Amino acid sequence: MKKPLILAVMCHKGGTGKTTTTLGLADAFSNTGRKVLIVDADEQSNIKTIFGIKLQQAEGGLAATLLDNIKPETLAINARPNIDVILSGGRLMREFEKTHSNTPESELLMKKRMIGLNNYDVVIIDTPPALSLISTNIITFADYLLLPCSPDLLAVVGVKNTLSFIENIEGHLKKQKTTVASILGIIPTMYDGRRNLDMDILDDLHRLEDADLLRGGRVFTPIKNDIKVKTAQVKRRLLSEAFPTAKATEDYSIVTKEIIEAISLKEKQNTRIFNEPDLVV
Repeated sequence: MKKPLILAVMCHKGGTGKTTTTLGLADAFSNTGRKVLIVDADEQSNIKTIFGIKLQQAEGGLAATLLDNIKPETLAINARPNIDVILSGGRLMREFEKTHSNTPESELLMKKRMIGLNNYDVVIIDTPPALSLISTNIITFADYLLLPCSPDLLAVVGVKNTLSFIENIEGHLKKQKTTVASILGIIPTMYDGRRNLDMDILDDLHRLEDADLLRGGRVFTPIKNDIKVKTAQVKRRLLSEAFPTAKATEDYSIVTKEIIEAISLKEKQNTRIFNEPDLVV
């Protein structure tokens, strides 16, 4: 059975639109007919609120898989016809951080225990804003990383810190021959092309791409600043449900197509690398 595509939405800065991006991508992927699983790894568990999931339904979650080896498929809650959710487990995530030191085994628990998800096409992980043990687990579990960045300087700093963290984890785990997620790119969020600041920040992000600090990743089409995003959340609706013709709805659809194309290109490049014959000197 085919393994699902695993994407992680990660940035070491709150307020960059991380959860909103997770929901927007899940919405867009599900609208292509793909079966999507959202994994909420953020202790705040805001996704629970957006989907109107009751507190008693949210017990256990990802923390139960990491702490007690509960099968993840038994924890999935159906939120929409093509979307299931595994919640974080709230305060139990802190328990995981406290009881597991940074040993090789604890850094790979998610990779080891988050199995049995082959009935999904796409898994999207909403990560915590702090870089921590759970962040390391996500980097070793996911296939690709997406970095949301709002139009402010501290968000750009958060992206750079995240890139440094990924590089450090990769170096740390190289001795164990453990692969880490590939950086797929940056998703600019809350973008208003009429503002000079937003255009300057977008230029900064493209400079990261040009300097290859994204290591083959790219800057995706910006998600426009759209009040309908917040309005949909207040209504406890996905964006395409509440506002199918909104600017941001269209942007998430475009970015989803770009993500699929970027993954296809990366996989073709990897295939070429692996299939190249050894050079004869």
